[in-house]
Amino acid sequence: MRYRILGGVEVWHGDEQAVIPRPRHRAVLGYLLLNAGRVVTVEALTEAMWGGAAPATARSQLQADVSTIRRSVRGADALPLETRAGGYALRVGPDELDYLRFGALVSRARGKPPETRVPLLREALALWRGPALADAAGAYVAAARAQFDEERLAAYEALFDAELELGRHNEVVPELWRAARDEPTRERLWCALMLALHRCARRADALAAGRELRRFLANEHGLEPGQAFLDMERLILRADESGDAREPAVPGEAAAAESATTTVPALLPPDIVDFTGRRAELEQLHAALVPGGEDPGTSLRVVTITGMGGVGKTTLAVHAAHRVGDTYPDGQLYASLRGTDPRPVEAGDVLARFLRALDVDERAIPFDLTERADAYRSRLAGRRVLVVLDDAADESQIRPLLPGDGSCAAVVTSRFGLDGLEGARRIQLDVFSEEEATSLLGRVAQSQRVAREPAESAAILRWCGRLPLAVRIAGARLRSRPAWPMSRLAGALRDEHRRLDNLVAGDLAVRTSLASSYRVIGEAGRRLARRLSLFSVPDFPSWLAAAVLDVPVAEAEGLLERLVDAQLLLDGGTDLAGGGRYRFHDLVRLYLRERAGREEVEGGAAVLRSGFGAYLWLAGQMSDRIPGPCYAAIRGDAPPTVVTGLDDLPDALDWFVVERAALLAVVRQACDEGAVELAFDLAGCLEKYFDIRGMYIDWRATNKYVQEACRSAGHRLGEAVMLRGLIELETWHEADHPGVAMDRMHRQAERLAELFAEVGHGPGMADAAVDVAWALIAKGRYAEAAARAEDAMRLAEEHGHLGGQARAHVARAMMHGESLALAEAEGHLTTALDLARRLDNLRYVATVLQFLGILHTRVGRAAPAVAALEESLLILRRYQDRYAEVLTLLGLARAHLLHDDRRARGYATAALTIAREYNLPHHTADALGALGAVELADGHHALAVRHLEASVRLWRERGWAAFLADALGVLGEAQAAVDPNAARRTWQEALDIHRRLGQRPKADEVAALIACLDAAAAGRLASC
Repeated sequence: MRYRILGGVEVWHGDEQAVIPRPRHRAVLGYLLLNAGRVVTVEALTEAMWGGAAPATARSQLQADVSTIRRSVRGADALPLETRAGGYALRVGPDELDYLRFGALVSRARGKPPETRVPLLREALALWRGPALADAAGAYVAAARAQFDEERLAAYEALFDAELELGRHNEVVPELWRAARDEPTRERLWCALMLALHRCARRADALAAGRELRRFLANEHGLEPGQAFLDMERLILRADESGDAREPAVPGEAAAAESATTTVPALLPPDIVDFTGRRAELEQLHAALVPGGEDPGTSLRVVTITGMGGVGKTTLAVHAAHRVGDTYPDGQLYASLRGTDPRPVEAGDVLARFLRALDVDERAIPFDLTERADAYRSRLAGRRVLVVLDDAADESQIRPLLPGDGSCAAVVTSRFGLDGLEGARRIQLDVFSEEEATSLLGRVAQSQRVAREPAESAAILRWCGRLPLAVRIAGARLRSRPAWPMSRLAGALRDEHRRLDNLVAGDLAVRTSLASSYRVIGEAGRRLARRLSLFSVPDFPSWLAAAVLDVPVAEAEGLLERLVDAQLLLDGGTDLAGGGRYRFHDLVRLYLRERAGREEVEGGAAVLRSGFGAYLWLAGQMSDRIPGPCYAAIRGDAPPTVVTGLDDLPDALDWFVVERAALLAVVRQACDEGAVELAFDLAGCLEKYFDIRGMYIDWRATNKYVQEACRSAGHRLGEAVMLRGLIELETWHEADHPGVAMDRMHRQAERLAELFAEVGHGPGMADAAVDVAWALIAKGRYAEAAARAEDAMRLAEEHGHLGGQARAHVARAMMHGESLALAEAEGHLTTALDLARRLDNLRYVATVLQFLGILHTRVGRAAPAVAALEESLLILRRYQDRYAEVLTLLGLARAHLLHDDRRARGYATAALTIAREYNLPHHTADALGALGAVELADGHHALAVRHLEASVRLWRERGWAAFLADALGVLGEAQAAVDPNAARRTWQEALDIHRRLGQRPKADEVAALIACLDAAAAGRLASC
């Protein structure tokens, strides 16, 4: 087996390369290879992969990753990866891993003559195929990659030294030019280049190279070159004047011979006068930096403070350093490492500055980085010095700057995670709390102004996202404009297109702070950040990134982690599928949208279409897995975006739970962008989820918003689909509309039929005809209802719409049931049940079983009624469908009431509780009636009257004549025992309705009750 990490992570068996599928899998394998031959504990692997932000499922995810790696590596020999107690061990031979071979070759070259060193170093460098761990994604990768890069560059420097010792200056000049310009801060390469040119008698070119380095260091870092460069430059100038071609001496052992010094360095910037908040973090820093009188031991105390730009890392570090200054009487060192600059400050340059601050003579500062670090640590040995390293780029930049003695301590700030910094205590800064942000605004802008206008102050903090830098800038602007009311700045910040323009005060600017993070993430990262910022979603998964870049999910995940490392994205946790979720701070989103407006060649609309299409593609798949009310599935023509490499999708309902907020935001944004074709399609995909989970507020708001957008755009099909959902919602789930509910349903259903007819959509017309039939049944217009049900059946059959046929059969069964043709009703329900089972739509199976159970109860068949209803209940509870469960519970209450079964009361009470909880007026009316019937059967007449009167009131609002008549009949029975006159009036109203509906058997029953009551009143009967 051969393993490669000096480039992409690869495994080879002979000529066959194993396919390691995802960046995280390659990162896990890479970490095991870095620790080859040692047991890597699960805890260590977790820390390496996620740093301090491991998900709860980290252990199971790592087990899955290891299994995937093992499956991926095939061939004659299995992967020698052993599972040990608490971890894993990978056995790798010294010649099997390119990194081990690289290190061995470099080690063999040390101390050898130059003619031996050169071939060994060239063989070692030939092993590199690109950046180490180039295609891996894990918390440790950035630090490891930087360490590898340092080793590679050191090997190149050693190679050029050896080549020059052999007198091959002519041969290496082209290589040295490339190397120096690729790594322009490495002065040793420039010195070697200048020496080679000098030996080639190209002194002018050598001096020109020196000027190029000077310009770069001055322009990019505000620095002067080091002593070795100055010595080289002076030698060349002297040789040019006198012909003296002597080469400069290299600083060596003199580094350890500096004289002792008593200077106490004090390099900290001034403390912040109006420092605010961060109490918990200050306590952590104090506990870490102040040993409390105990022996600090030999271990260096290191604290890292990380967070996004503008969150106050530097302010906190400097303030904490001043607070503990007395604990470090031998001095405080401070350096800004410019980690977000294109070329961060070299550790060697910082060491030179620190050594000068520690009174080391300029001429005694070693040239070699390792020797400088040794001299620095020697100077700090036994002294109590605090080192503050601000804005670090990565661990490789920091490590040479850390003291080696436990008497010292270091505080490091960075926008990056620094997860590879061994033994460090970590503080991750978030934005201010509401209290902290208000306090800072008051301290900068005057607390009295903030107190006078609390609402406007809160608005300012909201638009600032409670980012400390933004709050400070807002306060500074107010302080410099004492006549401004708070409302003026709040109004200016409210406009998101100019918000960043208004967050500037002197040399403080939110935009500048964010720009430095944006600059370091590479072009691919910048492109992804810009595109993701265009979506107005609260958070998002990795597959959205894959969609907007048109790359597999695994590739997108690596880029997303780069954005998290740069603090441009916030980690939003892990979703139910184990995937990562991400979110933007509001000001970061605004900044990136600005960049997108200038830099997105394809334009924002194309990016949004890709992302919206991915949501549509997945929502469509998930919606298909959720059973529903058998409406026709009507989709738009907006093209979906297929996401590649998306595995392990969760359960459909769980997926909608996770993506709910994002889906709602996407639907609205699509409407606002004019993409109504996609908006109605996506909103339609949400309806079954809304329905089954009782999310009626979201459902109504979404459909109303999209309906209005479709109406404005003249999109009749989208308008119709949204109206169809609203009819279902407003008829059965809402009671806050004026007028009679079933009259409203009739009007809306007729409009729905017109819209579907206008666009010629047959299945939609069938759905509309069923809705019209239901409304007509409620009004007692059975002949018209029969005609519309027949229309629905014909249309559904013509277009192969099985769900429409099932719904038409249920409507006809309802009509026959109210006409008291119960045998015909049972036939239609039996056919509807067969169609629902053929569709494998369990929720509609449960619906038809409800109606069958109710029908069996009406004809006195308790056993089959209970059997059908219990099967229905089992299905509905499987889907946690509380709304539909109510009707089943009501059916069971009435079925058990046939035999005075005590379970009837429990079912009726449960149904009423759920109906009221979910604001279901139809079922509330029905449940009150059932509970009244239970109380009547138990002889509680007054209580029965109260329940039944409430039921009658609701049925009047509903406008369903047959249900009203039945409720009046039972109410009359309860009243007869306590108020016969009221009972007669109630029965008379019921009689009139039954006669109007043509329900002669029921009319005859009520008429007989009235006659009995009249006879009892006249003394002809003792009682009725």
